[in-house]
Amino acid sequence: MKQFHLLTNTNFDVMGKKFLFIGISAAAVVASLFALFTRGLNWGVDFRGGTEVRVRFLTEPSVEQVRKDLEALAIGEVDLQRLGKQEDHEILIRIGQSKEAKGEGGLIGSGDVSQKVLAALATEEDRRQAAAGKIDLNQASAGSLETWLASRIEAAKQTGTLPAGTTVDARVSAETVIAARDAKGGIFRSVEEVQRIPSLSPAVQTLLKEGTFIGQTSPRSVEYVGPSAGRDLIRKATWAVVGSNVGILIYIWIRFRFIWGIAGVVALFHDVIVAMGGLAITQKEFTLPVVAALLTIVGYSIADTVVVLDRIRENLRHHRSADFELVVNASINQTFSRTILTQFTVMLSTTALFLFGGDRLNALSFTLLVGFVSGAYSSVFVASPILVLHQRWWSERRRRA
Repeated sequence: MKQFHLLTNTNFDVMGKKFLFIGISAAAVVASLFALFTRGLNWGVDFRGGTEVRVRFLTEPSVEQVRKDLEALAIGEVDLQRLGKQEDHEILIRIGQSKEAKGEGGLIGSGDVSQKVLAALATEEDRRQAAAGKIDLNQASAGSLETWLASRIEAAKQTGTLPAGTTVDARVSAETVIAARDAKGGIFRSVEEVQRIPSLSPAVQTLLKEGTFIGQTSPRSVEYVGPSAGRDLIRKATWAVVGSNVGILIYIWIRFRFIWGIAGVVALFHDVIVAMGGLAITQKEFTLPVVAALLTIVGYSIADTVVVLDRIRENLRHHRSADFELVVNASINQTFSRTILTQFTVMLSTTALFLFGGDRLNALSFTLLVGFVSGAYSSVFVASPILVLHQRWWSERRRRA
């Protein structure tokens, strides 16, 4: 079976246009740094601290009205993001950490900030039903529903509504209701849906029909990160990126030469800065998965760079008297096919992730897309020209000496 080859026996004068490619890279880095300093990164809750509440609405919500209601609470900076399809009626609500905010546990139904957010989203009808002692089946957790059922079952036995010997497991009943809600996308649309749960006993069905209501909102998740934890994550993420670059510098220094390691690390910083600049320009959220994407870019970029460097070293062994720039140019042409085919396969999977990965993976996949393109570019058009320019400078220095 024949192997597929692309761009074989090419002779592009890449190094002849090295200053053009260096200029393009410099412009990209300057634009990225400008965006980072002027617009900044859109730090996620993981880094800046605060509360993140994912809420599903029974009907289509007015984003502007939701923003207005939450800003009136004055509990921190409000950031809203639509999730999923429009018919899902989901909004991700981020409340930036305020100075007065207290720590909260991050569980549905607990925490000062998340409770205020959910209370602000309740309709007047929901508030009236709650004031009457009824429990919202769209906001109840398994624990709170279990407690409510246990008290109602005990009260029914004391009043004679239920026979004293009736055995009803409040915990199993509550977990059954919550599991049914999760199966419906996390929200009930009517009391009839609850009544159709087959495994609930008639006694529990009666209690739910009389003492519950279907609210307009359902919290899908609540996350909390304190400001000190956010600062610690920023520090660790920075050290992770910097440390990986230092480790790569040492590795290439040992395997090749020190200046080759410098060229490789310059290419890596080029890729990381361009990827972060893309995040700053688009204001996509910078989260822990994005840090993982940056480290993935570092690994991908250096792998591609090592292939080019290895071919340069191999050709130098066979053509010791040849001009260094010509050897580098020939090595680049010899690795073009491998670089393009590798880039193509990587971009296929990353593009699919970007298009179909959903909102949660959008920033991660976007970072990978930008970083992989930049990584393929820098391996050829950044690292290699640095080697050529250094060799020219070193030869001039030796000639003058």
